[in-house]
This record gives sequence, C-alpha cells and structure tokens, in this order.
Amino acid sequence: MCHSKSDIPCPSNYGKMTRLILALILCLTFLSCEQAKPEKDKERIEAVCDMFMQNFRDGKLSEALQLLKQNSVLASSTIDTLYSTITSQMKSIFPSYGRMLSYEFISERKIKDFIARRFYILKFEKSYLKFDFTFYKNESGWKITSFNYNEDLIELLY
Repeated sequence: MCHSKSDIPCPSNYGKMTRLILALILCLTFLSCEQAKPEKDKERIEAVCDMFMQNFRDGKLSEALQLLKQNSVLASSTIDTLYSTITSQMKSIFPSYGRMLSYEFISERKIKDFIARRFYILKFEKSYLKFDFTFYKNESGWKITSFNYNEDLIELLY
C-alpha cells in the first residue's frame, strides 16, 4: 500500500482505477448489446414472414407452416388444421386464381414497439390473396400471434 504524500498517484490505485474503467466499459458494451437485441429480433421475425411467403409461393406449404410453428404462439394442432384447410383450398379454389406468380410486401402497421402487423399480397394470374401476420413482443422476444389470408383489401386501401 502506498502512503506517499506527493502529487504522484499511488501505483496500487492504478490497478483499482484500471479495473473500474474496464468494468465500466464492459457494462456499457453489455447495455448497448441488450438495446440492439430487440431490433435484431424484430428483423428476425420479419425475415420469417418473408421466408413464409417465399415458401408458400414456391408451393412448399409444409416448410412455410413449419416456420409458423417455430415462431408463433399458435398451437401446433391449429397449424396442422390450417395445413389441411390450405391444402384443400389449393385443390379446389386456387386453380380458379391461375398460376401463383409472386408476392410483395405491402406495408407494416405498428402499435408502439410491441405489436406489429405485416401485409403481403400473393399475386396469381387472375387474382390475388392478402396475407397478414400479427406479432407481439413479450419478454422473450417477438412471436407471431395471428396469421390470416383472404381477398379483403379494406385495411390496405384506407
């Protein structure tokens, strides 16, 4: 321990000061990483929606719904039922729409930073379908809470 009365700092205080500065830097780094995490998780769930639409358009319904299972709060049995419904509609209704051409992201609406809804249009030769995904940010991150598709454009036109 240094007991010098001069203006020169004691060498033992340098170690304490260095540890304090290092601890402060680590805390600031940790805090900045934690603040960036919610934004990265939001980007991840947006990418899931994009990949769902890509798989759906490519006729990979099973892969699309698997993404939904992995990233939503919807019951697995609900998604299995949805698979059966879509498969049936693909055989009976979708042929009248013509061939699937492409999809486009249309817009996103938000309530603060904890609820968002993304809208897509799946284009066919003769018609279209609107898809929407609603997601919610809870303490573990963003999860899809609702999925819907239909021809109703009211939400998009007004």
